[in-house]
Amino acid sequence: MSSGLISEPGKETKSSPGKARRLWLRRAGLAILILIGVGVVALAVLISLPGPDLQAASQGVEIFDRHDNEIVLLRPDRMIVTVPLSHISKYLPEAIVAAEDKNFYQHHGVDPLGILRALVADAEQRKFIQGGSTITQQLAKNLYFADQKRTLALKLNEALMALKIDRQYSKEQILESYLNNVYFGSGTYGAEQAAQRYFGKSAKSLSLGEAVYLAGLVNAPSKLSVNTEDAVNRQRAILDNMARFGTITSLEADEAKNSKLVVRDSPTKIERCAYYLNYLQKILEQQFDSTQLYQSNFKVYTYLDTTAQTLATKAITAGIRGAPKGVSQGALVSISVADGGVIALVGGAGSFLKSPWNRAISPHTAGSAFKPFVYLAGLITGVVKPDTMIDDAPLAVQIPDSRQTYAPRNFDGRYLGPITVRKALALSRNTCAVRVGQEVGPNKIVEVAHEAGITSKLEPTLALSLGASAVSPLDIADAYATLARDGVHIQPQFIKKVTNANGKIVREYQPSPAKVFDEEPVAELVDALQDVVQKGTAKQARLFGRPVAGKTGTADGARDIWFVGFTPDMVTAVWGGNDQDQPIAGNQVTGGTIMAGIWQRYMETYYAANNTPPGEFPIPEHPFIVEPEPLHFLPEPAGIFGNLSNMMPPLAPQRNGKAHHANRQDDSQKHKSGLGKLFKKLMKLF
Repeated sequence: MSSGLISEPGKETKSSPGKARRLWLRRAGLAILILIGVGVVALAVLISLPGPDLQAASQGVEIFDRHDNEIVLLRPDRMIVTVPLSHISKYLPEAIVAAEDKNFYQHHGVDPLGILRALVADAEQRKFIQGGSTITQQLAKNLYFADQKRTLALKLNEALMALKIDRQYSKEQILESYLNNVYFGSGTYGAEQAAQRYFGKSAKSLSLGEAVYLAGLVNAPSKLSVNTEDAVNRQRAILDNMARFGTITSLEADEAKNSKLVVRDSPTKIERCAYYLNYLQKILEQQFDSTQLYQSNFKVYTYLDTTAQTLATKAITAGIRGAPKGVSQGALVSISVADGGVIALVGGAGSFLKSPWNRAISPHTAGSAFKPFVYLAGLITGVVKPDTMIDDAPLAVQIPDSRQTYAPRNFDGRYLGPITVRKALALSRNTCAVRVGQEVGPNKIVEVAHEAGITSKLEPTLALSLGASAVSPLDIADAYATLARDGVHIQPQFIKKVTNANGKIVREYQPSPAKVFDEEPVAELVDALQDVVQKGTAKQARLFGRPVAGKTGTADGARDIWFVGFTPDMVTAVWGGNDQDQPIAGNQVTGGTIMAGIWQRYMETYYAANNTPPGEFPIPEHPFIVEPEPLHFLPEPAGIFGNLSNMMPPLAPQRNGKAHHANRQDDSQKHKSGLGKLFKKLMKLF
């Protein structure tokens, strides 16, 4: 008799291996069903929870221009131009669906068959080679997971987010958000900027062929955006798909294939503003923490004039392209005299994406563009007076505590002898500026320049008289604006105000004018600076019907060339050079021959677009004396006779090579004799 707990040899019991295997399979199956059930319930609960906010996910800082027109949506890593779906060619969303997600209108954010195909392909290659992503999943990735490493867990998160998006938004809303955020290559996000970049038009104006070309870039934007042949081949394949799906007819597909496609690499409207906006972003990030700035739906109202910015960008790019060899870069800054608003800031010639270094806010050796502040220091201290004569002659100055001497030379290697301050400025005579610097002292020059608005460090040496220190175009434009305002300084203004989503002012920026110089010495200087443009080194900067004052600058082997000029209502500084800081050969490479011309072309187009009254500069009570010299001082004989009435009595000779003042007592006989001889010389010219 045996117990039931003991089996006999050779007989199978209930706990045999076969029955145990079947039991394990039943239990495993039950567990899988339970897990699936739990997963379905959990998924249903997650989907039912409040979904993503596409508008919030797309938020950033809205930037407005000088006229309160919206320009761009600023994000930490990109600039977006958002447009409604109705402002996008109907062909582009159709082409995107055909290229990226043919079942877009049938699925609920995730395409199971697409995922299965991708998983099979990935398993075969043992790495992620296919995404299987729908348009909705791509949107979820762009908005929420853009910078994260691609893993299976991340793909599941994207899929879950896509399900939520599809449940909460219409297909049209999803497409609109997608087309405003997707990357098209060449640093270009969104359909509007892509249309501008590749075809020089708005997204609404895209033809069928153009729209399909853009849709094709999305699959591999970095590669296809620089390979037109491959991009066109993909365009043709998508056109075939659209015809096969019935989106367009075969005839339309063939016509699009055969139509001429002119693909460009045009700067977008935003790229033309990129240097300005990039600097503006840095200012904002200094004043607000990142979370507050980018997640508060701020609206920032600026002084940027998009018309001026576009014209300035074109002027710099074209001007540098046509400049002599060695001049490969440039910068421009324009400031409104009335309020200190920076209306245009261009930090380089050509593409911002290829060369993002902002030369407009970077220091360059000022050269002779700095001389106005040397003469202003002379006027303020009384070293220079309206009737001062300066000896334009060779000069050698012993450097303190050194055996070396400082011996400045004029650009042309010539010396004119005793000349007026007006002429010394107009012809940019170096020895004259250094003589004034000797009398004034470098420390006083530094003080005056800083009061005018220059913020960079200035070395208080005699060489500063010739602009040996470096200043940025923004700095020197600010300082010249102080001259244009009759001695009133206003800190350069970029931002008017910042408001929140409800329009409440978060921060307001008010210009703070400060009187730093008396009007008379500034008026005397500005009067002389007009001669620089009318009769001197900056004749190429003359504007028809508008008064212009300014100064050219050429520094250190033409490494830096300048023209800084102003009208009664606007100051513009233009710099040229190269990023390698190499000298530029040629006696025609000067601020007067190159940068003054760029300045003039920009200002002419600006005033053609903004027909403001020309205005006038204040007339000084005691202007610098005028020295008539037709062959050397005036550009053409026609201007000679107009200057005869301004002639002063014969000027006293120089004493010891130093600046001094002419005797104003009239010697009528000598004066008449001098006029008679001059008149006879003038008549020989005609």
